[in-house]
Amino acid sequence: MAEVERNLGRILQRKQPVQERSRLRFERILQVSLEQISKKGLDGVTMNEIADIAEISIASLYQYFPDKTSIVATLAERFNCEGQDCVKNVYDNVSHMDHLKPATYEMIDSYFEFLQTVPGARAIWQAVQSDPQLHYVDEEDVRYHAHALTHVICKLIPNMPSDEAARLGQLLTTTIGMTVRQAITLPENEALALIQCCKSRMLGPALNDLMGDV
Repeated sequence: MAEVERNLGRILQRKQPVQERSRLRFERILQVSLEQISKKGLDGVTMNEIADIAEISIASLYQYFPDKTSIVATLAERFNCEGQDCVKNVYDNVSHMDHLKPATYEMIDSYFEFLQTVPGARAIWQAVQSDPQLHYVDEEDVRYHAHALTHVICKLIPNMPSDEAARLGQLLTTTIGMTVRQAITLPENEALALIQCCKSRMLGPALNDLMGDV
């Protein structure tokens, strides 16, 4: 965890805006960057282009962000925070074992819908995957989701060893992530069929088996 935090600190924005004018400029930079990355991909966008469209000097842009990696990391962190709030809201309402399967199904559906419908979310995820420096951002997000699910499992099955609950949380979270990330590369009908197969053949049986431990 400490290593992840150090790397995030290294690649996130340089300057936290305080004054209203600075905050507006900061948000404009992120808006322009998201639009351009969505249109052209990360490799197709330059810092000079971002500065020109945002109508600021390149020197001003560098005051906030040292490079494109820093911009993408900041955008990815925002998207991740939205997803983590969703996870918290869903799992906070799981108070009985019968609630766990619907909640987990809701998570895979919500993740797929998020990447499909939220402007720029898919492009930023692809940018994170393409840059080795940004893998720490993805790892932090996966860790949060796994921890949230592990916490629910421990709450519902208090006699389960914590290390086993952690492994289950990690496996289920990884299964959801890999399925959705494959699904977004497919035509919609194939994507939905893949997600349904994941539910019925992988997540469902695993969660049904957990019910025997209650």
